[in-house]
Amino acid sequence: MHQPEGAPREKAAQVIPPLHVQPGFEVAKLDQQTLLTVVELRCAEGLRCAQISPTQCIVKQESARRYLSMATTHWKALRAFGDGPGRSVPQVLFQLVMDRDCVQLREFYEIVIKAYQRGILRIDGTEPPPQVRPAAWSHELSGSWAKFAALAGGALTVVALFRQPLALPSSPWELLAGWFVVCAALSAGNWLAAAVVRYRNAEVYAPGFLWRSPFPRFRVDLGDAVMGGTGTVADAALAQVAPIAVALGAAALLLPGAALLPAAALAVLLAPFWWSPGIRVLHARTGRRRDDDKWDFQFEPNREVWRALRTRLRHLDLRFVGIHLAYSSGWVSALLVLSGLLLFGNWVDLWRAFQGSGGPRITAFLVLALLGLAVTTLLSALGAIGYLTWRDWRARRPRPPARVTRGEVTPEAIAACIADSLLFQMLPAADRAVIAAALEPERHAAGSVIIREGDPGDKLYLLHAGEVEVTRALPNGRGDRVASLVPGDVFGEIALLKGSARTRSVRVVEPAVVLALRREAFEGLVLSRLSRTQIEDAVQKIAFLQRTPLAANWSPHALAAFARRASFQDYPIDAFILHEGEDNHFFYLVYEGRLAVQRGQEEVAQLSIGDFFGEISLLQNSITRATIVTRTPARFLVMHKRDFLQFFAKDSAIGLQFEAISSRRLGEPIFPLQGKSLDLLRA
Repeated sequence: MHQPEGAPREKAAQVIPPLHVQPGFEVAKLDQQTLLTVVELRCAEGLRCAQISPTQCIVKQESARRYLSMATTHWKALRAFGDGPGRSVPQVLFQLVMDRDCVQLREFYEIVIKAYQRGILRIDGTEPPPQVRPAAWSHELSGSWAKFAALAGGALTVVALFRQPLALPSSPWELLAGWFVVCAALSAGNWLAAAVVRYRNAEVYAPGFLWRSPFPRFRVDLGDAVMGGTGTVADAALAQVAPIAVALGAAALLLPGAALLPAAALAVLLAPFWWSPGIRVLHARTGRRRDDDKWDFQFEPNREVWRALRTRLRHLDLRFVGIHLAYSSGWVSALLVLSGLLLFGNWVDLWRAFQGSGGPRITAFLVLALLGLAVTTLLSALGAIGYLTWRDWRARRPRPPARVTRGEVTPEAIAACIADSLLFQMLPAADRAVIAAALEPERHAAGSVIIREGDPGDKLYLLHAGEVEVTRALPNGRGDRVASLVPGDVFGEIALLKGSARTRSVRVVEPAVVLALRREAFEGLVLSRLSRTQIEDAVQKIAFLQRTPLAANWSPHALAAFARRASFQDYPIDAFILHEGEDNHFFYLVYEGRLAVQRGQEEVAQLSIGDFFGEISLLQNSITRATIVTRTPARFLVMHKRDFLQFFAKDSAIGLQFEAISSRRLGEPIFPLQGKSLDLLRA
């Protein structure tokens, strides 16, 4: 694989519409979740990287002629996929975090998707894209000659027009001569531009003669000029303009009636309203190239209307916009002046003729009509933006699991309650029917205690209706509320699993109906079919996670993955969890208890159930920024650094969530990462 340095290395489901495929070749149509999760990708063969600035590069898939403009840091991230065995996006992201090379996640996912679409990343075993062969172009010309020719042609045109102003053709032969001059000059311009592009080691594509045109001419595809840098783009555009400028000057001096069509052709080549050679020169010299992760968004979260708009505005090249406006004004002014000269009139005479023909009234009507059209368009655009924003907001807002309150204790209601429970959902329908027959309904009034801490445990409970709260006794004798349960939740399992006394009390908040399963039935019907780890994950971990703001929108797969990686850890009162300035190797989610956050000797915040900490120091592999100390006995769901980083990298939505939270807490973007290497985690 041809590239300037290093060697590239290498890669899902709620279904999102298939990836956009650019014209030219087809790629396997995958939903984004699949592409960004499980598909193994690698760098394609025949990649070439052109450095166009210290921070920007363009990568080309040479055989298929596909380009991707990006920051050099993004290219470094793509090279991590390698050109050997495929690697998945989570594997690469995990490596990038460890190597301190991770870029902002929205940009990373955007560039991965587009690299796949354009054949720069590909899947092993899939058909390579069809080849697009360059022309065997042997002619070369230095860009300095193109600059000289353009300057000379421009000077000749100015001098000629001052000596001999434009005139309308006086005969068909003059018009025909002008037409022939335009065809020849355009052909020469394209030929010279191709020679300039080839001189800078870029490729020339599809040379040939265009017959079906009002101006038949030689033409060539010069798109590969970008691989030579902005200077090559500008020189090629100047080479296209130079012959028509020379032709206009010569025609104005030698045959004024034939100069009209060359003048019109030059105006078109310099027009500011399309990607003309004039605009290409202007942009190459004064603008900055737009990276592919900043526009035409394909990654679904980037397509949210306000985010896409903010991204575009944030990266708007205001300097080029101002220069472009000035250039447009100059072009229009020059066109008006030349038109006046062509009509053999001065501006005073033209204005009088305009007034005498009723022009101001017609112009005012047209201006008002255009103004009304502009206002209507603006209101329609604002309405569309408002609707899209409302749609995005509805899609993003938390959706806690639906809980059904059931008052009547009928076989059907019990069956529905069991089906709604996380624990019993894992069992086949036949087993759930047997368990439903073994459940014993119990009614409890508000304020009554179902389970008392320290009592022996002989039943598992499933809340059928009402609301209960879980409390624990503090060393000072006071009760501390640790959770609120709703229908479908299971409690009382710890004493049955461990053969111990009750570890918490459960008190009724609203009149409740619970379904009790005795120890013998629990062991015979549940414990014989599910492992202790599965029961603990479903009842204690996943049910808790669903009640926290952090995991409110996580998928079932993500909840199970977190529960599998996290373990419980208990701390007594006044225990130091983290010390400011020390290394941290764990992510902490508060399951029970209250904590204080200290910086120096000052307490700056308090944490309680559902809060979390440690993710910033894990992502940055840096020292902690605060001291965390317990104010009551506390229990945490704890995840080791390696497990947390793998969990972070596995799901794009979760990665974006932790990136946003960490950046908000830091007051600045957490990516790109800084700090020491995580090589020790490779073991």
